[in-house]
Amino acid sequence: MSLSSDSIHWSIKFVHSHSDGDLFPKILEFDAINQMADEFVKLVEGKDLSLFPPGSCRRFIVPKDEIAYRQATQLDPQDSILFTALIYQYGQGIENRRLPNTKVFSYRFKPDATLGLYASQTAWNDFWQSAYTESKNFNTILYCDIADFYNQIYHHIIENQLIASQFPNQAIKWIISLLESTTAGVSRGVPIGPHAIHLIAESAMIPIDNSLSSIGIKFMRFADDILVFCDSPNSAKQALASIASTLDKQQRLMLQRHKTKFYKASEFRALCRSMVEDRPISFAEDRVLKIVRKYSGDNPYATLSYNVISDEDWKAISGNIISSIIKDYMGKNRYVTSMIKQFIESFAPSLIVQKFSSRFSNLGQKEVDYIRLRWFYRRLTQIGHPGAIDISLENIANLAPCFSNICIYLSSVQSIEPEKWIIIGEKLLNLLESNEVQGNEYFRLSILSLFTKNQYINHFSALARQYTSSEPFARREILLSAKQNAAFDWLREYKESYQTMDVWQQIAYIYTCSGFPKDEKKYFLNRLTLNRPFEVVLAKWARNV
Repeated sequence: MSLSSDSIHWSIKFVHSHSDGDLFPKILEFDAINQMADEFVKLVEGKDLSLFPPGSCRRFIVPKDEIAYRQATQLDPQDSILFTALIYQYGQGIENRRLPNTKVFSYRFKPDATLGLYASQTAWNDFWQSAYTESKNFNTILYCDIADFYNQIYHHIIENQLIASQFPNQAIKWIISLLESTTAGVSRGVPIGPHAIHLIAESAMIPIDNSLSSIGIKFMRFADDILVFCDSPNSAKQALASIASTLDKQQRLMLQRHKTKFYKASEFRALCRSMVEDRPISFAEDRVLKIVRKYSGDNPYATLSYNVISDEDWKAISGNIISSIIKDYMGKNRYVTSMIKQFIESFAPSLIVQKFSSRFSNLGQKEVDYIRLRWFYRRLTQIGHPGAIDISLENIANLAPCFSNICIYLSSVQSIEPEKWIIIGEKLLNLLESNEVQGNEYFRLSILSLFTKNQYINHFSALARQYTSSEPFARREILLSAKQNAAFDWLREYKESYQTMDVWQQIAYIYTCSGFPKDEKKYFLNRLTLNRPFEVVLAKWARNV
């Protein structure tokens, strides 16, 4: 068994366009590998996978909301390419064994160069909209959530499912060794973060889905969320007992107590409306989203140039409007919006009230809906509008669960003056010293990554002073920012430190060497002992730039 040329090429293009996951800054070295894709393919195509043992992953604690956190993993860059290529080449075997997409909605495998590995970008909305319709035929709905699902998946379950899905033996061994490398040898848990891991996790649910279906339970599932449709409260309780038993017997999984609930049909339909992503918090957000959809064609991954948006539409998305939307989510406009809602309910016809209440269902809510707010930041990222910069940086402590999305948004911003970026850079440096950021490595990584992508955030002297006292992950970002700021004379001083750098710093340093004089970088790079295809091709790119 070996990877095909087509699979490797597709994987390289995918990670270059979509990054290796949604939680971490894009690995800049992917740009170089994409330019030298043929060279990388030659070193991997047709080779035994055992020649490419998994490298070193990185793990960070990432906030989910104001209280909950999760451990996210970023795979070694070469592993990201190989893993994605394996799933691209053999993933259909998993997909063919899954229940229909009217029952299991999450991560349906259908690779597309533009949209990614999975079929639908609206699967979450489809799940809740289908559940809404289905609930009309039942008295009681049971909502179950599997506790800490990704971290509880046994590797032998995945191995068995990959065998059943006709993955070649060599591919299975490599994937299991990759998983073990991310869990320090513990045979349980899959990394949270990589795009391709979702299909692996879905494979572990195949026997559970089949078992529940076999005993006649009427359910729909999205990842670890299971909805069960029952004729009575008593039958819902019986279904809960059956599901708990199946999860335990199949994989020793458990349900989350605080998220597993019984709903009357009418209550459940209200929940469905609240779970749909595309539910603007206000008329202002509704207006902004319509403009984004107008130019993106409903493609959530489309990145739009400032020039393609008409002057009229661009002016309609003012900074004040965007600020007001984010304030709505944070609750700073809740008194005003609740008063508006009360006014409408008092004086407007009932049909208008009903339409208003369902369309803007989270207006005046008490808790911040970080899931929806992150979704809104992703929409802003598509158009690169600068309107959310100031309010985001000023309220970063309250927006911590959206931190990664904010940083990705900032890197997408277009149409502002270089002088404004200098001010933004100063604010980012101040954030690095704040208590909220100092206590979280992931926050510091996200902020530092912004200095690697924008030539106008020119504060490298401040970063250079922090280099020797910084952690390895921060040093990597400072090295990359040195290249962005053409600080090659500073970089030269660390050639002798290359051998003591960790692997992530080393590939960053090879990447930055591309800016050295031709003979200097050739001499330095030729002296390195590079065995892995990723580093070999990266060094060749650096020599030729």
